Amino acid sequence: MQKIIPCFWSDGWAEEAAELYTRLFPDSAIGEITRFTQEGVEHHGQSEGTVLTVSLTLAGQELVILNGGPMFTPNPAMSFFVFINDRAQIDRIWTALIDGGKARMELGSYPWCEHYGWVEDRFGVSWQLMMADPGELNQTIVPALMFTQGAAGKAEEAMARYGEALGGFAPVAVNHYPPGTGANEGLLMHGQYKIAGQTFIAFDSPMDHGFGFTPGLSLQVLTGDQAETDRIWNALTHVPEAERCGWLADRYGLSWQIIPEDMPGLLNGPDKQAAGRARAAMFEMKKIDIAALKSAYEGNG
Repeated sequence: MQKIIPCFWSDGWAEEAAELYTRLFPDSAIGEITRFTQEGVEHHGQSEGTVLTVSLTLAGQELVILNGGPMFTPNPAMSFFVFINDRAQIDRIWTALIDGGKARMELGSYPWCEHYGWVEDRFGVSWQLMMADPGELNQTIVPALMFTQGAAGKAEEAMARYGEALGGFAPVAVNHYPPGTGANEGLLMHGQYKIAGQTFIAFDSPMDHGFGFTPGLSLQVLTGDQAETDRIWNALTHVPEAERCGWLADRYGLSWQIIPEDMPGLLNGPDKQAAGRARAAMFEMKKIDIAALKSAYEGNG
């Protein structure tokens, strides 16, 4: 089971994006679709029955797109590297993603890759397309974290912290900016890491990009029990005002959702009244208390 799942915050485009992405990448499919209910309408403000989340698999990797409204949007602080050793396929994906989007770096030849481009699609999600074999990364699509704004210079520290919190850390390839590169000198230019068995890329950028991490792109972590939920939550949370319904923000600004594996079954189970009680209980929580959710589901709250 994939432990860490990227989540895109959308403003009503979850289904459209899922359909586009699953057409573009091999080994892809749309999975479970959940819908808003009347519970928590004062929090989410969405009409009952509209799409809440779309789960999908892209090139074998699980992702979730959440219809959260206009509060947040994706930005390039988190992007997604795509490693495909096929020029024609890279060109086809680029053409589809740039339709209504924009190039952050034009598709072409660069010193580090003979065919590379960075595109921001029509939904604001950034993709870095590389004609390359994934090799030991063992993932076609790899989340990439840009540590900028107040987090610049902390990429290596952050990745080590994430590995410690999530149960597994191994650098794969780490490169720093060389002498003579100004404010970048000595910072992480490109790092590849295994965290909880999954591949992530990280890099520092002290430039004023005008964006940083937001809930527009977050990482869900599936936990096995309350003890693991508590441990990971306590290791990551740093912004009390960001704590809500299992969401937190860490010291670098990155947003996480710490989700017990039992929670989706309680919130979306076949007993609609019981699931409604569990959802109502969740909306009152910061860190998820799985025993309290089960109690609400069973009508004991």
